[in-house]
Amino acid sequence: MAYVTIRDVALRSGTSISTVSRALNNSGRISPATKAAIEQAARELGYIPDSRAKAMRSTKTSLVALLVPDIRNPYFADLAYAIQDTLFDAGYCTSIGTSSENGEKQDAYITSMLSQHVDGAIIVPRGGATPAMRAIVEKNVPMVFVDRHVSDMHEVPVVDSDPAPGLSQALNDLHDRGFTRVGYISGPILDSPTFQEREAAFRTIAGTLFREDGIFVESTSFGHVSCASVMRKMRSWGVQAVIFGYSQDAIQAISLMGSRGFVIGKDISLISFDDLEMFTLTTPRISVISQQVQKIGSLGAKLLLDRVEKRGRAESQRVKTLYIPRESVAAAL
Repeated sequence: MAYVTIRDVALRSGTSISTVSRALNNSGRISPATKAAIEQAARELGYIPDSRAKAMRSTKTSLVALLVPDIRNPYFADLAYAIQDTLFDAGYCTSIGTSSENGEKQDAYITSMLSQHVDGAIIVPRGGATPAMRAIVEKNVPMVFVDRHVSDMHEVPVVDSDPAPGLSQALNDLHDRGFTRVGYISGPILDSPTFQEREAAFRTIAGTLFREDGIFVESTSFGHVSCASVMRKMRSWGVQAVIFGYSQDAIQAISLMGSRGFVIGKDISLISFDDLEMFTLTTPRISVISQQVQKIGSLGAKLLLDRVEKRGRAESQRVKTLYIPRESVAAAL
């Protein structure tokens, strides 16, 4: 494909390259007739300005980098959509990359986006601070973390969810329905301060409602084999209601229970973090603790825009989680 260049516009309009540049960038003196002729030639040729050249002149690219762990995960797809939509309305384009929950891939993408001279970066981080993240700070590129935070990078503002409100609502609902033993699956907790915070909130709230001997916590991440093992242990211990701190683990468990003949909402009650669309399409529909992902994404984008456009001090923000009860939670047997 041959791109139309500024030289092509100059030839079509019968003017010089420098005159075309002034006309299209509204700089310098130029007669209205000449400007109109150049703009008409640009339209006829389908000329698209080179954003790289524009960035070299202005130091602004109107491009924001977004890094998420896995765009196939419906939660992160919704998050990316909300961020991209908000940035687009403000005149910015979004370059989206995925880290696959891999530290090396994360740093490689960050290094690549720095070479593109992006105006800012929104990152769902994995683990702790890395050399590439530190490089963003050192180069004074505006950066915001969303969904997760990095414990040793307090200088970077964060937009995430507060797990306590939703967990409190969910656990009180289970208590009111007569449950006495409740299980909790934490998800990939070792590398995630977010999952660690969720588990701590569960232990605190559930410990008050059900006492320590009424709660069962499993901190390992699921594969299909470990999922079966954990669910067997919980059932043998008398757990009749399970909360999943990580929606991908809940999906594994739902699949396993179906293959084993368990009826969710009857044999066992189930609640998961993240209000994924698929949870409303299953039978029964799955009760969730919503992080209000659209709100997190929009606030994260607005926070970055405040930093990019230097509109006051950018402060971290927390969105309250919200419990949405559905048919996957029934009365205790």
